[in-house]
Amino acid sequence: MPRNKRHLETKIKKEEIEFVAMALLKQKGYDNTSMAEIARAAGIAANTIYWYFENKDDVLISVLNRVVAQAMKELSEQREQPLRTKLLSLIAQVESSGSLMTDVHSRVSHSPKIQAWHDRFHTMVEQLSVSELVNAGVNPLEALLDAKLLIYVIEGLLAHPHQPEEREQIIDQALKHVFA
Repeated sequence: MPRNKRHLETKIKKEEIEFVAMALLKQKGYDNTSMAEIARAAGIAANTIYWYFENKDDVLISVLNRVVAQAMKELSEQREQPLRTKLLSLIAQVESSGSLMTDVHSRVSHSPKIQAWHDRFHTMVEQLSVSELVNAGVNPLEALLDAKLLIYVIEGLLAHPHQPEEREQIIDQALKHVFA
């Protein structure tokens, strides 16, 4: 007997809600976007959104996972590019998500789910950075510390936007110290 299409419909509706939520969260930010507003924009009743997401933190995490998946896809397409190009691309990708990363940092102390997502994100970026640094010739024993340094530089640039030229200078300076 064929499977019920309900699981497909649920997945499609959840994705629709994620896209609507992404647009609203980018535009208005976490604190200024309500679950009822997301539901209304997705064309569902206010209480129906809770069939798909437990709370707004779950919505934010789903949206962030979508942003990260897109960023990882683009980074994998830049496999042959220098580390500088990849870092600047990653910053641009995250910036294109509006205030979502700032929202994460503001929610970390209030939500164990957001804290867990943030920790996993840092671990993933660290592992990718260490791999990139070792492939670029950095001593493996120093690569983890250098990766952490680069992450803090990236987070600083995201939290305190700079003009593109200045951002590039900051990345260049950080890489100069990493490869010194």
